[in-house]
Amino acid sequence: MHKHYKVALPYFSEKDISWIKEKVGVVLRGQLSTGPFVHEFEKQFATFMGTKYAVCVNTCTSALEISLKVLGLKKGDEVIVPAETFIATGMAVTLNGGKVVFAEIDPTSFCLNLKEVKRRISKKTRGVILVHFGGYMSHETIEIQKFCRQKGLFLIEDAAHAHGSSIDGKMAGSIGDTGCFSFFSTKIMTTGEGGMLTTNSKKIYDFAVALRERGRALNSGKELYSFEWRSCRVPEISALLGLNQLSHLNESIRIRNKITSIYNKEFRKTDALTTLTVPSNVRNAYWKHITIINDKRIARKKLAEILKVRYRIDINWAYDPPLHLQPVYRKMYRLRKGFLPVTENIMERHFHLPLHVGISANDAKYIAESVLEAAEKIRG
Repeated sequence: MHKHYKVALPYFSEKDISWIKEKVGVVLRGQLSTGPFVHEFEKQFATFMGTKYAVCVNTCTSALEISLKVLGLKKGDEVIVPAETFIATGMAVTLNGGKVVFAEIDPTSFCLNLKEVKRRISKKTRGVILVHFGGYMSHETIEIQKFCRQKGLFLIEDAAHAHGSSIDGKMAGSIGDTGCFSFFSTKIMTTGEGGMLTTNSKKIYDFAVALRERGRALNSGKELYSFEWRSCRVPEISALLGLNQLSHLNESIRIRNKITSIYNKEFRKTDALTTLTVPSNVRNAYWKHITIINDKRIARKKLAEILKVRYRIDINWAYDPPLHLQPVYRKMYRLRKGFLPVTENIMERHFHLPLHVGISANDAKYIAESVLEAAEKIRG
């Protein structure tokens, strides 16, 4: 019997665990929160991502919210957001008083493209949140950046899935005014919970650090608070996990790309499924691998059931429903199904296979062959 293949799993080797245990002792005898390990993690993360600064926070949601606050979002300002994203991307806008302008994704990348950004812009548009969904990057990322600069719009990269993705050698999180990363337990690298804000602006960096400390005036010798905010501080133990995971990130990305290439190669054998073509100037880190169902006879839930029961393979799909059809936004903006037909159609037909460091090349081949076999059974 084959082992159970889960979609995502964190990975720490025995050597990693020993190192972490050793350093935990140092933490327990020193500063427990937002101390030297957090600062070292920030320094190394900024270096890896090619930015001048990084601010470690408690969640990616906090990084998004701080970014919008720092970039001056005001009540009624519009922010263009793709509908294929986690609820936190939209919530960061609306909780800061802004209005989400939901946008279609490009089916070839599952990300925004420049044409859609131009289509959604208005006199009230303040900025764009470019989501690198699944670790994929739009081939028009640089063009979107240039357009935003020309129009005086801010650009926030939601890089929650994209630790190490790049285009033209430029890392995700280094292209916009800020980059926002997640270290949730299923992500490419994890601290259990946590996030990071990256930027090349000293002004944004200083403001973000102050907001992490509830809006405290950090250059004052007194405990003074200049802005309204909340604590977004980070435990030192979380930073230990982050430092360890960051040291293996390139190897993790290499393995993920190898697994993805096997899936892509195997699925060329059928017309029932397709995968995304990646431009040669883009390197995806692949939090998720995207497979699209082309045959209407193949019901996604049925496929998932067969794979789980017969082959011990888990699959899932993110996100369901799309952002604009979440109950909170259906009510807030009076939206109905059909508002974004391209996005809704492609999001109903895609799924994600197991993808993590624990998947070997042989595992990937078994998984892909099992999917093909299950799909043919459903097709009859």
